[in-house]
Amino acid sequence: MPEKHHPSRKKFTRFSSKLPFQFGLPNVSPGLTQASDGSPTYLTRTTSLLRRQILANAASVKIISDDIFPDVLKRNAWNDTAFDNKRILFLIPDDAIGDCVGMALFLRAFCTKYPLAKIAVLNSGSASDIFATLPDIKVFQLFISSKRLRTFDYLIDLSEMAGWKDIATMPVNPEAALCETFGIDPIPLNSQRQPKLAPGMKIGILPMASSPLRTLPPSLVRKLAKTLAASGYKTTLILNAYQGVMKKYKDALGPFDDQNIKIIDGFKTIGDLVSFIENQDYVIVADSGPAHITKLFQTPGIGIYTSASASTLQGRHQNLLTWQSTYKGDFCEAPCGLAKLRATADGKIGCMGSLGLSADKLSNLPQTHDKALAERLVTEAPVPCVAELTQQTPDFLTYLAHDLGI
Repeated sequence: MPEKHHPSRKKFTRFSSKLPFQFGLPNVSPGLTQASDGSPTYLTRTTSLLRRQILANAASVKIISDDIFPDVLKRNAWNDTAFDNKRILFLIPDDAIGDCVGMALFLRAFCTKYPLAKIAVLNSGSASDIFATLPDIKVFQLFISSKRLRTFDYLIDLSEMAGWKDIATMPVNPEAALCETFGIDPIPLNSQRQPKLAPGMKIGILPMASSPLRTLPPSLVRKLAKTLAASGYKTTLILNAYQGVMKKYKDALGPFDDQNIKIIDGFKTIGDLVSFIENQDYVIVADSGPAHITKLFQTPGIGIYTSASASTLQGRHQNLLTWQSTYKGDFCEAPCGLAKLRATADGKIGCMGSLGLSADKLSNLPQTHDKALAERLVTEAPVPCVAELTQQTPDFLTYLAHDLGI
């Protein structure tokens, strides 16, 4: 193994197939579907949906090994390697939308510094449409053939990014961390935040996050939608049909009898979501993937933050104004830094404020999914920093009205 290389941190599966095949995730645009190319073997991340749910049950597939660690460039060599005129494959550690937006923004900067490099990403999964917004980058959403793998000069495992080990529980800004590690300047941003204010302009509200710690209270969202519609704005509420709590959340919102309000249960693909955000004049978003997607287009609006710090997550991007919950309690105050719910040693699930416990009593991620609890937390009994937003509703509507000039 070359001196500046070592085995990847992430583990991969090598497999072969007797028959031609093609795969694509249902929430990824069909144009990114992959097909076999006659190679003797293929590689996928061991934790990928392809490995866990499809390969094990495919009669024509033979799993050769689940313990493959590809030869990757060491992290301490990222900032002193000449990448121009090279072919580089970036191994994507996970497909969380916000994290992958940060990686995509970093790749924009990488391509600017190394315009002659040929770039590809592997195992981008559900976030493949995020990377597809970048021109001239090849997306391998689920696997790569041994034939294609041999064409790359460097493999880079982005799970070695500083702070990645904690990203599931504590917010990290991938764009900033990667640009710093590679010694690359981020791409310049338009310094002017200029919402295109006009009667009938399109405003999207995206209130749902993957965690009850960050999903907006339905009462706030309902008042928000009615206020915007009454001002003549074409208001679209985007929910998330892939989340198990969506139906309960929609019921809690209640029906709207206003031609200026439209509810969409969710988009079939992330590509559809990306296109929606690109085409809105203004958005109001929870701390979630859509808040990060706005960075790709500098879509103006307001980001509403609870447990996580707005300054950390938005970083240098100023297209969204920020509204931060100001909750303070005996056991925590916002922003506490948690990205997800935690569990006690005896299995109680919540956060410091909801369980009345100090942070050192909540060191574990939940090992089971409690749908009923999740539904209660996003409708009837939100965690304290989210509940605080309900109390702040009048002040928030004033803040919004000032930004929109209404």
